[in-house]
Amino acid sequence: MKIEIASMAHLNAFKSYVDECVTDDIVLYEFILSHYARYLSKRIAYARGEQLPKGWTPITTYFCVEGDVILGSIRVRQGCSDYIENVIGHIGYETRSSARGRGVAKFMLSHIQKAVLTGDVIISCDPTNIASRKVIEGCGANFLNEYYYAPEDQQVRRYQLSSA
Repeated sequence: MKIEIASMAHLNAFKSYVDECVTDDIVLYEFILSHYARYLSKRIAYARGEQLPKGWTPITTYFCVEGDVILGSIRVRQGCSDYIENVIGHIGYETRSSARGRGVAKFMLSHIQKAVLTGDVIISCDPTNIASRKVIEGCGANFLNEYYYAPEDQQVRRYQLSSA
């Protein structure tokens, strides 16, 4: 396994990854509707601070790759906003269902912690997502709090993750 910054060279692997994620009900990818290249291109532009929706900060996407298969994706948001600090955190990730149980999420988060982070960030998850909680806690993140975020009817468990 290795971590690579998302690029258009990943397009074919990205199609397969997205299709499996959509089948697994990962909401982030549901709206792509076969516009894989446009979505991947937009994600690449976000890292440069381009084409960002209003109020968003730059986001760099990394893929965990094995051979020509994307096993997982992790996104790192730069900067802060109330929404980042209190709901989604600076880091978001997922693992394709066929790669779960192989340590992909821990590998990605550990890599980001060692190679990308320069200070403390917020990372959050659904309190019922035990696998994600184990990954986050396994990387040494400190539990901050758990609360209900009313506008989105979402319960959030927040942690502070430090660079390694």
